Amino acid sequence: MSISKRQMRLGAFIMATGHHIAAWRHPQAQADAGLNIDHYRELAQTAERGKFDLVFVADSPAGWDRAKDPEALRRTAQGAHFEPLTLWAALSQVTKHIGFVATASTTYEDPYLLARRFASLDYISKGRAAWNVVT
Repeated sequence: MSISKRQMRLGAFIMATGHHIAAWRHPQAQADAGLNIDHYRELAQTAERGKFDLVFVADSPAGWDRAKDPEALRRTAQGAHFEPLTLWAALSQVTKHIGFVATASTTYEDPYLLARRFASLDYISKGRAAWNVVT
């Protein structure tokens, strides 16, 4: 009987200003993190140094659920963020091993064009692209 070598795979779910709705208000937070490429570069490089296997960003063509509550929307910085495939293409140039997973929906995007963008990211990143399929 052989004992297989088991490994844990680590992924970081990145939200620009954090997962808490008011995280952007912390004195050490970067309130503009969603549109700050240097912030994302630091996050991806830190995850890679920490031996993470991948980084992930969720995306929603309709905005976040909090948009239903105008008061909550005014208290969050989560509405401003990069389009994931463009972001990952840029970050693949400043990392070497970490994978890039992005959410994309064929409900709101042409399937052929979406597949083409993921294929481009896969070539640009040298095989480090993955798709979180959302219907």
